[in-house]
Amino acid sequence: MAKLPINVLFSREYSQLNAAIDILPDDSFRVIACPTIQISAVQSSQQLDKDFTELLTADYLIFTSQHAVIETMRNLSTLGISTAQLKALKICAVGPMVARQLAEYDLSVDMIPEVNTAQSLGDSFLPVAQDSVKIFFPKGNRAAATLEQNLSEKGYRVVSPIIYQTEFRSVLEEQAQVLFDEQKVDCFVFTSPSTVQALLSILTAENNLAALSNTVICAIGTTTHQACLDAGLTVSIMPKDFSIAGLARAIETFYLTTNSH
Repeated sequence: MAKLPINVLFSREYSQLNAAIDILPDDSFRVIACPTIQISAVQSSQQLDKDFTELLTADYLIFTSQHAVIETMRNLSTLGISTAQLKALKICAVGPMVARQLAEYDLSVDMIPEVNTAQSLGDSFLPVAQDSVKIFFPKGNRAAATLEQNLSEKGYRVVSPIIYQTEFRSVLEEQAQVLFDEQKVDCFVFTSPSTVQALLSILTAENNLAALSNTVICAIGTTTHQACLDAGLTVSIMPKDFSIAGLARAIETFYLTTNSH
């Protein structure tokens, strides 16, 4: 039986963990913020504005992250373009979390791949005549080039401005670092592939890495799961609902099941 309370560290800021705090009872779980990355908007430029002028003449609009949605809408607002003008485009989202983010701007999604990965999304597109169809794909600086290459090879003209920067933090917040030092991290929740890479770049001390090897690993989705595997981590929990609430429910179920044996 796991010792209570169970220390669950999420690779997110506290402001993003309300759903987890509401679901995981505080007599059994301690929800702790352990952000490992820092995301910032790309500064406006003539090139970025020029790229965004192509958006309204695109056939498809693709999003592979919530941050891409948020920053796209911020840029459109700056340029005086309303979200209503996007409804003529076919909007594609890599998964349900991104679709939910779009819904906050009253935008519905025309395509979500069955497997929530960029590769699967790219595989959903059929080949077309060269440059006959335009895709607008706003992304972060660490987005893999796979999707863009796949679509370009199929004949699509892809406009893919970088609209946000993801940087790795150099240190953990004090509460999280103490738990790693004392090897008391019971469960660590990765919420993106970048958070996996960032945490491992921080945990250079032998005792910190040992603590992680004894930790229950939770991954938010298929791409994050793969990033964990690539890093040599074993994933014990992956929810069907790729959201913070979905993660929390999956964690609660895992420990209820574990403690019942």
